Amino acid sequence: MRTRHVSTVIHRSPADVYDLASDHTKLATWASGLATAQASVDGDTLVVDSPMGRVSVRFVPRNDFGILDHEVTLPDDATVHNPLRVLPHPDGAEVVMTVRQLSDDDEFEQDAATVAADLDRLKGLLEGERIPVPPSSARPAAQVDIRVAGPADATSLGRLLHDFNTEFDCATPSAAEAAIRFERLLEREDVLAVVAGLPRGREAGTDVGFAFLTLRPTPYWDGPLAQLEDLYVRPDLRAAGIGTGVLHRSVSEARRRGCEEILINVDSDDLGARRFYERHGFSDHDPDTGSGMRCYLRQL
Repeated sequence: MRTRHVSTVIHRSPADVYDLASDHTKLATWASGLATAQASVDGDTLVVDSPMGRVSVRFVPRNDFGILDHEVTLPDDATVHNPLRVLPHPDGAEVVMTVRQLSDDDEFEQDAATVAADLDRLKGLLEGERIPVPPSSARPAAQVDIRVAGPADATSLGRLLHDFNTEFDCATPSAAEAAIRFERLLEREDVLAVVAGLPRGREAGTDVGFAFLTLRPTPYWDGPLAQLEDLYVRPDLRAAGIGTGVLHRSVSEARRRGCEEILINVDSDDLGARRFYERHGFSDHDPDTGSGMRCYLRQL
């Protein structure tokens, strides 16, 4: 059984974070993987509608140690224990949830991405950022399937890349030209693409976001260095956790390929993108010296 600890740092006190995370009336505003509607109380148990169906949830009693462990009883009566902790951190509080593999690798990665997106929403609530608030928001947390792309996904990736560049008025190949290139690229071992698709509804099977990474050798460790070249989510589905899920799957896949570092270039005036990557642990300062870093380009 694989285990992964998914965490985020929130710039608020542990007590503030614990108070919100333990408030069952706020559960649906951030924990989309658990609650899609207001919970009802039945003794010491919460009954909620979830993406898995109607489930029962029992949290440990309120305590002074930041422990929010809870058991979820699924519609088939199976019970899953979920460790969740709020820990003191030099910058405020760190929220850590343990995700355990219960089925295949793809579902495990999807579960980890969902938890990461949920913790990101919790962070946004506490730090005052604009976030999706299911179920009353016009843009609730989106349910997507996130997968590693292969050559068969080239047409979809070509369309998404063209849409990405067109939206931001960048020079771009046509969707057809990009698809031809993606088909060649995705045969290689030194590239990686991650795609998010809608699993149900009117657009079931439609891909709505992607990340594309290149992997290059480095003398500093045995594995490659990862460069995140592009990350895009369709505009009408942004702020719904898709970008977070795609990024976390990309980082996970880069780790599996032996990468120890991942780079991304962001325009200095793109404050939204900068905040997004900083929330996920990226920095524009050298981790050893603290000095600011710049990207220099030269067209050839």
